[in-house]
Amino acid sequence: MNKEHIGFIGLGAMGRPMAKNLLEAGYPLTVYDLNPEPIKEVIAHGAKAAGSSAEAARDAEVIITMLPACDEVKAAVLGAGGVLGGATEGALLIDMSSIAPHTSKLVASEAAKVGVRFLDAPVSGGVTAAENGTLTIIVGGDRALLDEHIDLMQAMGKNIYHVGDVGMGETVKMINQVLAGINMLAIAEAFVLGTKLGADPETIYKVIRVSAGNSFLIDARVPDYLLKGDFSRPGFALDLMLKDLGLAIESAKINKIPLFLTGQAYQYFSMASSWGLGKKDMSSVTELLEEIVGVKVRTGSE
Repeated sequence: MNKEHIGFIGLGAMGRPMAKNLLEAGYPLTVYDLNPEPIKEVIAHGAKAAGSSAEAARDAEVIITMLPACDEVKAAVLGAGGVLGGATEGALLIDMSSIAPHTSKLVASEAAKVGVRFLDAPVSGGVTAAENGTLTIIVGGDRALLDEHIDLMQAMGKNIYHVGDVGMGETVKMINQVLAGINMLAIAEAFVLGTKLGADPETIYKVIRVSAGNSFLIDARVPDYLLKGDFSRPGFALDLMLKDLGLAIESAKINKIPLFLTGQAYQYFSMASSWGLGKKDMSSVTELLEEIVGVKVRTGSE
């Protein structure tokens, strides 16, 4: 059975391994990114290179975009040399970026005008899950379209959820990011507090992970990040969390919903970014607190 020809746009930390997994699953890919270096890497695994988003979309049955934010998605899809300038009628555009729900609806509306179908399908799990093909994929749009392309999704993800109409994928992803951002700050504050008061960080971890304060991020960030003091490992960049929290605040503003904790978390991550931590893992917000308090979680030394 012949597999769909895919145009893949956006070969960053997440898009690059996702594209490789599609190639490994036997999907022919034409790829494009503003940065030529990842294109070379993916070509080495069997992809073809395009010179623009429009070229990547040309003759593709499915076009996937995996880009940092709303402006990049609008430029790559709606702008000059964009996807809609090259896509054929009946093609499917799957935007797997994490962007505002209203931006997804705008892109879907513009795509429909030229006969291009649309799904918003943001992902969760970070770089490790992208590399392992075990992402959680949160899909908004026509359920029949998802069912039609479930094999393609399964080449990139393990847990695939249909959550409603266009924009609902982004909405549910945004909710996840609100919880993850607030939880990461709570972990940072709690471990810095405990360490400052003289508790052993390793002991704190062992106790919390079997107590009411446990969470997914306790295991995902404490052993390999906080306790090692190494926040440079691939995971989920602090600036991306800042962007996602900003999307939640923007959506809340439009709908007049108060977000007290989310607003506080946004300011926290914004300060950490201004300190130069934006490219590090989001758990590097701990470094900001460590500096302020004068303690290192990984050693307990002042």
